[in-house]
Parts: sequence; C-alpha cells; structure tokens
Amino acid sequence: MKINILVSTIDKGIFALDELLLAPREDVSYIISHQYTSPEFLAVPDHLHRKDVLVSRMEGRGVTRSRNNAIRLAHADIGVFADDDVVYKWEWLDMLKQTFEADDALDVAIFKIKTLPGEPEYREYPAESIEYTAAPSVGTIQLAFRVDRVKERNLAFDERFGAGQKLLIGSDEQIFLHDCIRAGLRVKYFPEYLVQHPFQSTVKALTKYDDRLNRVTGGLDARMNGWVALPKAFLGTIKYAGDIFKHGKNPVSYFMHRFYAALYILITK
Repeated sequence: MKINILVSTIDKGIFALDELLLAPREDVSYIISHQYTSPEFLAVPDHLHRKDVLVSRMEGRGVTRSRNNAIRLAHADIGVFADDDVVYKWEWLDMLKQTFEADDALDVAIFKIKTLPGEPEYREYPAESIEYTAAPSVGTIQLAFRVDRVKERNLAFDERFGAGQKLLIGSDEQIFLHDCIRAGLRVKYFPEYLVQHPFQSTVKALTKYDDRLNRVTGGLDARMNGWVALPKAFLGTIKYAGDIFKHGKNPVSYFMHRFYAALYILITK
C-alpha cells in the first residue's frame, strides 16, 4: 500500500517544506500543489529535487483549488492532505497504512493533530473511534482517503469555500466529508495522531461572530441543507441575539452576512 502526501502551499510556502519531507521511502511520495501570485515564486528549492516529489504549479489563490489539483494528480492507494507547516513521523504513516489495511471497507479516515511541545491539544478529541453518518467539523490535515474511491465518485472540494476565497474562508473540509458520506463512502474517526501542527491557526485567531465566520455559517448551512438556510438565518439571529450583543457585535450585521452567504451558495454552482 502506497501513500501520496498532498501538499497545498502558496508563494514562498514552497521554500518551507524541508521539515515536511521525510527521508525517501518507496511507499511514500509527495505531490506539491503550489499556487503562485508572482513569477518570483516559481523557483523550485533544491530540497524538492527528488524523484519522490512532484511539483505542480497553479497561478492564483484558493486552497480548495489547490487540493482538487492534488486529488487529480494523486496515484497512490491512500491520499493524505497536508499544508506547508506540518510535520510527519514514520510511525504515524505506518499507523495510517495499518488502519486502511485492517479494513477494506474504510474509505475516509479522520485522525488527530499533534501540537508542539508545551502547547495544549489542537482540539478536544473523542477517546473512541466513531463512524459518521453526518459530517463532522475537522481540519483538512486530519483526513486520509482511498484515492480510487474518491476519484470513482468524482468527489472534490467545493471551490467556493476555503482559505483564499474572499467570501467563505472555511468549512471546506466538512463539506468534503458531507459529499463523501452522501456518495456512500464510509467515514470513520480514529483516536491516533497523524500529523503535527502548531496549536494556533488562522480560524482560531478570529473572534466569535466575526463577519467572516458568520458568512461561513450561512454558506455551510445552505450547502448542506438547501433553501431552509434562509429562514434559519433569521431564526438564528433571534436565537443568538443576546450572545451577539454580549460579544459587541450587531445582530443585524450577523443576519445580513449569514443570509447573503446562504443566498450566494443557493444561486451559484
């Protein structure tokens, strides 16, 4: 069983991948989907000149575009989503292989993120394995999948969501899992570490009821539940009005951002 580590990075991030790459091993290879916004970032660093590394260039922004490009290029048995600030260990990748080898019906696996020494857990994790019938909220770097089964069903990330998009900066992972489950794939969580990443992240830096988060709430609701997301934007505003005020935000603004994002998803493809 072979693994593709599917790395999404942008601009100078390609120069920071030396800690991500492990020593060459026949069963692991790397596909680096590199987005660039200027020709100055087109040079390939020396440490990427390896036979187990493929660099694919894309002009522009949008991490979901990058991840879809990596899925398209994936050719191994298992694909693992990665960013340019993560670290792997051989024992974690060996655990990953053993997990899929032990259950041929497993299509998508969700694992834990290990933080740096002295940092708290990245999030609160369930202690036991869980098989999902509804998509959970996770980080993309927690996910691994059988490449052939995802490709057979033409599954991909919704490119209206994700980092680098102007309107909807998150929830792309949950939507991907939602689509996998709807397509009949078996999605299961395992209480094992797969990857290391610092505790802090872009989304964690946002305050509660940040306009960007409000838009993601509306967009995610519409993507998963359809037109009911429009009245839910109004009802949700009423429900959370007190807490919105408590956090120094305007309920009218909350409603407008949530409603507009839901409408955008409903009228676009």
